Amino acid sequence: MAQLQLLNLSSNSLSGEIPRELGSMSMLLELNLSTNSIMGNVPTEIGILSHLAHLNLASNNLSGSILVPLSSCKSLLSLNLSRNKFLSNIPLEIANIQFLQVLDLSHNLLSGSIPRELGKLRMLEVLNISHNGLSSSIPHTFGDMLALTSIDVSYNDLEGHLPNVKAFNEAPFEVIRHNRGLCGNVVCLPKCNFIGSERHNQYVRTRVIVILILSILGLLFFSCTWAILVIVNHRRRRIIKKDNNERANNLDFMRILSYDGKVFYNRIIEATEGFDSKYYVGEGSYGIVYKAEISKGQTVAIKQTSSSQEDGEIVDLISFEREIQALINIRHRNIVKFYGFCSCAQRCFLVYEYMERGSLRTTLNDDERAIEFPWDKRVNVVRGIANALSYMHHKCSPSLIHRNLTSNNILLDRHYEAHVSDFGIARLLRPDSSNWTLIVGTIGYIAPELAFSTIPTEKCDVYSFGVVALETIMGKHPGDHVSWECSSSSQIESPMMLKDVLDQRLSPSRLHLRDAQDVVLIAKLAFACLRANPRLRPSMRQISRELCIQVPLEMPLSTISLKQLRDLSVKKIGAHRRDGKF
Repeated sequence: MAQLQLLNLSSNSLSGEIPRELGSMSMLLELNLSTNSIMGNVPTEIGILSHLAHLNLASNNLSGSILVPLSSCKSLLSLNLSRNKFLSNIPLEIANIQFLQVLDLSHNLLSGSIPRELGKLRMLEVLNISHNGLSSSIPHTFGDMLALTSIDVSYNDLEGHLPNVKAFNEAPFEVIRHNRGLCGNVVCLPKCNFIGSERHNQYVRTRVIVILILSILGLLFFSCTWAILVIVNHRRRRIIKKDNNERANNLDFMRILSYDGKVFYNRIIEATEGFDSKYYVGEGSYGIVYKAEISKGQTVAIKQTSSSQEDGEIVDLISFEREIQALINIRHRNIVKFYGFCSCAQRCFLVYEYMERGSLRTTLNDDERAIEFPWDKRVNVVRGIANALSYMHHKCSPSLIHRNLTSNNILLDRHYEAHVSDFGIARLLRPDSSNWTLIVGTIGYIAPELAFSTIPTEKCDVYSFGVVALETIMGKHPGDHVSWECSSSSQIESPMMLKDVLDQRLSPSRLHLRDAQDVVLIAKLAFACLRANPRLRPSMRQISRELCIQVPLEMPLSTISLKQLRDLSVKKIGAHRRDGKF
């Protein structure tokens, strides 16, 4: 039982208390005891489960307070304690679970205010604290929770401003109803600048007096009022015109679609001086990229579609439209931010957030820049790519596959945060379509099954991710290590050690313990992604979750061979397939 990873006892008639012996299941990843009649407190031994990713204790008779030891479960991705009888406050220590994505504390007896520390949960996507007795205002720190997509704070005693984030701004009234005095931009809620009744009555009285005076003065003021209206209207038009010019010069691309298209086009042409070569950044198969400073401190990247003779313009238009279709409705911190596009007879171009450090390949190919790209940053880049692909494959509807994932299409910002880009050949996987397509992509990153099948799947991206992950830690394209499974000499070759293929510019022998653990985990997962049979490859959701868990080394880094990592990846896949995880 010590090796058990998943325990699901939900929807039974279990009673009594949660056994403290569960704390001995050190490898447990998921625990589900929901919909039973379990009572008492959550035992402190649950906090020992450092690998626990999913905990569901919903719909029981648990009581007391939400124990602080739960914050020791640093690997938790989802926590569901809804429909119980928990008392007291929401413990602020929950903010220590930094990778938490789903938190459901609804239908309990919680009271007090919402801890401002919850704003530290930057990866939280779903929050439900409805049907409690929570009071005061929603902390302003919630404005930093950019990943939040779904909230429910209904049936509490909350008041004050709603946080200015998408989850609240686009929330239906049902998820915020039955509170004391919330205000914001949601339908059926009062605006936050709502005037109190006393001040309103004073305003009404003043207005009545003004109307009486105007009535008495009559015709004398009528002519003056008409003249003033004409002057004000003329001045207002001048102010609007001036404001439009200022907005064009200081363009806020977060609201780009609300601006006049002609003003936008002219501003781009002006900023690039008609796409002059001195603003040139790079060039790919589907366009040329320019850098433009729209206003002081606001720089964007502009990709102009390449044009050629004969029917080349049609091909460019197809990739142009596909990239717009792929990016217009997706928002993720690890996918390049799309600001807008222009399509006219003269030019077609797309506008993105500018990435200061350029592509991952450019960084790895430059010795000086590669030395300044340490192991922890590289590990974070691999995690970011995995999170972006997991979002595209499993949270977009229909699913979106990239089909051309390479180190050249991974852009790095000033903090070395990864951003997936170049969706010119991306494809939406619709359930009512066969999804047949031509073979596309970049040699060295294309999945082997596309040599005999033209049906793209998410596993094609998984394969490309494996290549990019190895390239990131090796400092160059992995080459023959990609096709090891197909090599007839793979069984007789002398063992090649992992430390010998890592990027020697960073001195792998001096790796810190945590970095070594992360690098070994990345290599093991990458080899799992490179399996020739796509059905044996893990999903990007599984990879994303695995990369969030710290796995201790079973042997020193200097003794780990590539063959051992490949064998481990095969065994791990087999175990996960038996558990139904892939």
